[in-house]
Amino acid sequence: MHFLKNVAFGVSMGCTVFVFINLFGSWIFGDIFLEAITADFIQQSLGSIIVGLACVLPSYIYQVERLTFLLQTAIHFAISLGTFIVVALFLNWLPTSSIGITMLMLFFSVLLFTLIWLLFYLYNKSEVKKMNKKIDELINK
Repeated sequence: MHFLKNVAFGVSMGCTVFVFINLFGSWIFGDIFLEAITADFIQQSLGSIIVGLACVLPSYIYQVERLTFLLQTAIHFAISLGTFIVVALFLNWLPTSSIGITMLMLFFSVLLFTLIWLLFYLYNKSEVKKMNKKIDELINK
């Protein structure tokens, strides 16, 4: 059941990011930003779902205790970003007409992935702190 919950979460994350990026892109660039999306909506949506799953499912690596946290993070990041790059190139999310623009888009992608990871890390750290506090309260009663 936990795995299915994570799959659902990955799908919802992929779809949510897809919607927000397209809202933001159409707000800045206008309807031209959405032409590629509307021309092949099914593939674009499936690509977002795949990226969402690739970001959520590798989190199981954190359960492998013999790996350091840094290695776990590197593996998770590499799978997530690697999948994103493959999907992004296949679906033309990254412009390949200019190396500079491609590198800039990759930089922003890495920045976005890092920001999302950091937010989840801080959230989970806060949750662990709350759980530890409740455990201490139960023990000290």
